[in-house]
Amino acid sequence: MKVLPVSFDSFSTRSMATLIETDVKIIIDPSVAVGPKRYGLPPHEIELIELNNSQQRIIGLSKYVDLVIITHYHWDHCPSPNSKHFNVLYGKNILAKSFKENVNRSQGVRGRTVYVELKNKAHFIFADNKEYNLNNTTILFSEPVWHGMRGSKLGYVLMALIQYKNDSILFASDIQGVLDNKTKNIISEFNPTMIIMSGPATYHNFWRDRLLKISNSNIKEIIEKTSVKNIIVDHHLTRDLYFREKIKDLIYFANQFGVTIQTAAEYLGIKNKLLEARRKELYNNI
Repeated sequence: MKVLPVSFDSFSTRSMATLIETDVKIIIDPSVAVGPKRYGLPPHEIELIELNNSQQRIIGLSKYVDLVIITHYHWDHCPSPNSKHFNVLYGKNILAKSFKENVNRSQGVRGRTVYVELKNKAHFIFADNKEYNLNNTTILFSEPVWHGMRGSKLGYVLMALIQYKNDSILFASDIQGVLDNKTKNIISEFNPTMIIMSGPATYHNFWRDRLLKISNSNIKEIIEKTSVKNIIVDHHLTRDLYFREKIKDLIYFANQFGVTIQTAAEYLGIKNKLLEARRKELYNNI
């Protein structure tokens, strides 16, 4: 099974776009965006250039995929009909979160808009809590889980487990660490060998230290109970310049079990750019 992080916050702008290749080619959350404001500043020119670069990568790679997965309807995960990369969805088989059930108003409106735009242009299926088999690849979707902590106003997302031969990858976008026991239990039951997840949103002003402790503790439990060997933690976490300090203890714990925790950039063997986290620095260097 081949895994290619296409665009992530650690080396690009807001995104978790990922290409997975088994005996089918799958792209998950093929979208990208920029944070509209950070430190009171709009996106820097360097971020906008990288946004365009990521859009072009997504467009190029999506031409050859057999399947698209959309975990929820935030524009850094699902292409907006107004975006230049929306046409990556045309002609595709799309397994997506329902916009009719377990959805907040914003995602419901966005999901319906996407669906209407794709009518007669793609094969669109609600995947919540379902299983699909393509060739020798099995894809299991979770029931909707919270976008972060229980009761989040941001609504729900789907997690997707892709199984092929002896490997299984769990894609868990926007769970913001592991903050909810139900999410933790579903991950443990899936028993993946690799996890690609959104880390805790430690950069955000709503964040509290107790949430980081909960997330780190739950991830430790997952490491103890499952066969996971590699965890990519990115997205919300890498909007924090000091993200590594926040998960230092978790990384040490994982190492004792032979588990690697790294960003998408580190998985690719490239430098963490952290463009949004460094926005103030980018402006100061003009």
